[in-house]
Amino acid sequence: MSRRKKPREEMEFGSDSFLDVVANVVGILIILMVLAGIRAKTAPVNLAEEASETTSVETLPPIMIAAEPVDDETKAARQRELAKLQSKSDSLQQELDRLRQATDADETKLTELQSQGAVQKNRFTALASNLEGEFAALRDDQQKSELLETAARAVRVRLKKRQAEVTAAEKQPNRVKQLEHRITPVSRVISENETELHFRCQGSAVTVVPIEELVERMKAQMERQRDVILRLKKYSGAVGPVRGWNLTYVIETQQQLGMIRAAVSQFELLPESDLAGERNDVALQPDSAFRNELRKAEPGSTITFWVYPDSFVLFRKLQALSHREGFTVAARPLPAGTPIMGSPNGSRSAAQ
Repeated sequence: MSRRKKPREEMEFGSDSFLDVVANVVGILIILMVLAGIRAKTAPVNLAEEASETTSVETLPPIMIAAEPVDDETKAARQRELAKLQSKSDSLQQELDRLRQATDADETKLTELQSQGAVQKNRFTALASNLEGEFAALRDDQQKSELLETAARAVRVRLKKRQAEVTAAEKQPNRVKQLEHRITPVSRVISENETELHFRCQGSAVTVVPIEELVERMKAQMERQRDVILRLKKYSGAVGPVRGWNLTYVIETQQQLGMIRAAVSQFELLPESDLAGERNDVALQPDSAFRNELRKAEPGSTITFWVYPDSFVLFRKLQALSHREGFTVAARPLPAGTPIMGSPNGSRSAAQ
């Protein structure tokens, strides 16, 4: 019989029983072969029948060969032995049938158990899948609940803030908003004798530009290098730093009526890399560096702002403050990345 491979956790058929059955069957076959040999040895041989089966042309007279004489005692002993073997064979056959029936019953039971196990396994798989789906839905619901709770808290905070603003507004008296009307003043060109203060507005920060101090240092350096300058057609020099600024300049010489005339052809103001200005929330304070510079200026001086595109809002605030302090204001817009430069052919500031 074929044996099926069964899992460890299920009922297994005993290998010892199967080996016993095989041994019994082999023993029965051996006994039957012995009996067949004995019967063949004691039975008379009829040569006439064999000749009739193999010869179809001639018919020979039958020849009878007698078997060896066997006494009654031997024959009786053989019959008794044969009866014992036959009885044992019948017993073995019955045991074999019983074992086959037991094996069939065990295999049927094993098949039923396997079927029940597969059904239980499918049921457990379905339950696990359902539980995972319910857990995922529960997590989603929990996340949604947390988001709703966060949104509700934010709404409550805004509501309290609005209520506080409404309460504060109700307690304040009604105020009349005053509109300020300004007449745009007529601009005028600053003369050489007027005092002029320079500031740079860049990166929403204001920085004082000490042009007058740097020019004085440039004049002193030119006086010291007078002999060298007069021997060259073009001379380049630099002074500074002064309050975070350096000034580079170029002097060109020309001969006129036998005389050598030297003049500055251009100059450029360059800030130090670590120069930091004051932002609008600081520059407008009473104790700021910008306000201190205004206090040191002479009355009626002109404030010139070098303004970059990112600082026009700051310029408007500083312009209003300077006008309130009694100063005239000049604005010189500069493209981004362009340094503060000057030359004899340049224009003077126009103040308002």
